[in-house]
Amino acid sequence: MYLALAGACLMGSGVPAAPILNDPYAIFAVARTHWEIANYPSQLSYTVGVTVTRHGVTSEAHYHSYYDSLVNRVNVTAVSDEEFAHPYTPHGISVFFSPFGAHIPLSSPEHTFDYLGVPLLAPNYSFGISTYVPHNPDANSAKLVAEIRREFCDPPPVKSPAPDSGLKTIANIDVVRRSYIIMLNGITALNGHKDYDLTLRPIRDPGRYRLRQLWIDTGSFATDKLISQGNFTDGGMTGVQWTVLFHQVNGVSYLTSERTEQPFVISRRSYDSATIAFTNITPKRIPSITQISDFAINEQSGAPPLTEPH
Repeated sequence: MYLALAGACLMGSGVPAAPILNDPYAIFAVARTHWEIANYPSQLSYTVGVTVTRHGVTSEAHYHSYYDSLVNRVNVTAVSDEEFAHPYTPHGISVFFSPFGAHIPLSSPEHTFDYLGVPLLAPNYSFGISTYVPHNPDANSAKLVAEIRREFCDPPPVKSPAPDSGLKTIANIDVVRRSYIIMLNGITALNGHKDYDLTLRPIRDPGRYRLRQLWIDTGSFATDKLISQGNFTDGGMTGVQWTVLFHQVNGVSYLTSERTEQPFVISRRSYDSATIAFTNITPKRIPSITQISDFAINEQSGAPPLTEPH
């Protein structure tokens, strides 16, 4: 049922408006479907801007990044625009040229000040709502339905006994392993349209299931906003609350920003707030030199790369 609803909601004009749902698990399931069937360009370029504040002082770093949606891989120019503009600022990374698996150093490992670490961040990360699968028009829809039902409380239809079995059905029991208790707070205005406002409480493993609130477009079921209790894989950022915004381009979701206003400490550096912004997202072929280059962090002087959980 949820897949059918999603198909009706995500098609072009001429399709009747999506019915308003009252079941928060159904809303979540259709929102997940929106991510599952998204058809992203095969390759993208974009800029990741990192902004931090400390004692009233704001600092920024901008990185040119590329994303290959077919293999779910991020490539990044590991030296920020700010460091390129001021080459006297020493780097804490080593950049490598990697032909045929060999590593040829292009820079020396020195001290860096990548405030949160070099960002290895995809512009379509869903924060666990869905695991991104490259769009395949020939994909088996039954497999997609099974995947949607696997985790989010939409059990498969119960099969009745064969007519000639002679058995009488007394009751049907469905056993579902849920990750969240989900509540619908109501419908609110956001970005010029109406959104479902959902609250989520993890039943288990709160460090993995970090979603706490979701805003889902009532028409398209795209994710507009979420609150995550913790973010990224390392450091003090995993213990503070983040507000995440998305925008839609050609029917698919892209990150706009991830922001926390709670203080945290990472690699012995303390910050009062931080924002990661995604801008200039454009379909663009990844340069060959970027695809075969890599970088390494000097663990004694540089923060680990900034990454999200898979």
